Amino acid sequence: MVKIKICGLKTMEDIRMVNRQRPDFAGFVFAGSKRRITPEQAAEMKKELLPEIRSVGVFVNEDPERIAGLTEGGVLDYIQLHGDEDAEEIRRIKDRTGKPVIKAVRVRSREDILQAEKLPCEYLLLDTYKAGEYGGSGESFCWEMIPELEKPFFLAGGLNEENIAEALKTCRPWAVDVSSSVETDGRKDEEKVRRFMRAVRLEKYAGERGFEYEQQ
Repeated sequence: MVKIKICGLKTMEDIRMVNRQRPDFAGFVFAGSKRRITPEQAAEMKKELLPEIRSVGVFVNEDPERIAGLTEGGVLDYIQLHGDEDAEEIRRIKDRTGKPVIKAVRVRSREDILQAEKLPCEYLLLDTYKAGEYGGSGESFCWEMIPELEKPFFLAGGLNEENIAEALKTCRPWAVDVSSSVETDGRKDEEKVRRFMRAVRLEKYAGERGFEYEQQ
């Protein structure tokens, strides 16, 4: 079944909400964003998060030692790199933390994706390119640019209840990632989360792709 990541959680109520709805991943943003939280907030939220929901820390060009501190404290299960991190930096982070890495790609072309697949990460996250931004635009990109990939990938960028069925059929992602489309007035909306997750799980495609889910 296609995995679901709800990103940009900011409050304890967000945690209670995802515990009720049970996506596969919960995203904590540590990069410059209106959804940014502190390590202290993340630690408190992780304590209340159901253990079967894996926590993902989202970073942009962050110091590997700061990332390592969060993984050593048990706050993060996965690391998502959304900046300009190259192969050497990814290896340093993996060696320092021992955690799976999701490398975000701001897609402008098919070649962007093929080059990113060569990086030493476990997963890719395909997102919309927008000049001057590292993600979170809430806009989709041309899914036809996605080539056949051996590496499992998260699909992000403008996904919502209305277009998710088409996205799954067109792209065949391993997982999907949403944030702004499940918000109302800048806050996570449980009804929108519930409807989005239901749309993903009802889609006939769900479960057809054979990527292994790496438990940590």
